[in-house]
Amino acid sequence: MNALLVRIGHLWLGLRLLPSLLTNAQQRQLLAEMRHLCQELPIILKQPIPQAMAELEAMGGEERPFPLPPEAQTRQLADLAALLERRSPLGLCLRRSLLRYRYLHELGVPVAVRFGAKFAPGDAPDKKKVTGHAWLVVGERPYHEADANWQGYTVMLRWPQEV
Repeated sequence: MNALLVRIGHLWLGLRLLPSLLTNAQQRQLLAEMRHLCQELPIILKQPIPQAMAELEAMGGEERPFPLPPEAQTRQLADLAALLERRSPLGLCLRRSLLRYRYLHELGVPVAVRFGAKFAPGDAPDKKKVTGHAWLVVGERPYHEADANWQGYTVMLRWPQEV
């Protein structure tokens, strides 16, 4: 049932953005740019996380002939781009978090990424596996992230790293 609700939420996101994507060439171009970056993320992440995150931060929109839309639209387009790249070897939460971070960082939104892990039931009753999650925070508050998605995870890495 939970998986069905998630899929309905994803469909709703696409349907909500469809009218503006049909009429706004800049949003279509930005979505294409975000999808391209999403496809490049597995290559970028072959290096250690600090270098990968620094590379994402250094990317700018200098070549883009228009400014980013307001924060909510930028976040929704990043979410849609991450959702559309279903063949990526990276999980949806990682794709979404890194796309959101990169573009919201460009807008000046003070977001930070949290990379976490927790034990989950394994294939056998006496076995456990480690599962990971990535999400954004502003301050220490989750940024547009359901509590159930991040609670229970131990933060393994914070970006930007605190001194």
